[in-house]
Amino acid sequence: MRVQIGPIPSGGVDLWIAYARTVIGQVLGHPEHMGLHLDPDVIEAFDQYLLEWEELADSNTEFLWATEVEPERVEFLGQAFLAIADSLASEAEERGYPISPTEGNEFYQALVNGFLEALAREGRAQLEFSEQVRDQWPGLKPT
Repeated sequence: MRVQIGPIPSGGVDLWIAYARTVIGQVLGHPEHMGLHLDPDVIEAFDQYLLEWEELADSNTEFLWATEVEPERVEFLGQAFLAIADSLASEAEERGYPISPTEGNEFYQALVNGFLEALAREGRAQLEFSEQVRDQWPGLKPT
């Protein structure tokens, strides 16, 4: 299935990526802190995507990224991403601060919506999954 993120301005992408790398480092270094354990395959996939997005954002004023990926893979990675987002949202709410840097919100929204919209177009089972996940996703504005 085709997944597309953007087009959006590249402005906040690097900041969000730096934040995401910090979060992944925290999960790897102190999994007990966030109550998460990420599969090495998830870490590798996230690292690869972050690298691709960073290179693209650094070389363009407009961010537009697309790829082909299996729906099952999107669901697998999406569940890990949702677990991280849930943990961060709980912590942020408890401490009274935003879930992620506000300068990266546009990218965060485009990222989550891009993957969920691709799933929704794929078929009934993926549509149901994307709707369920969309309703649960912290910090996600309706499209």
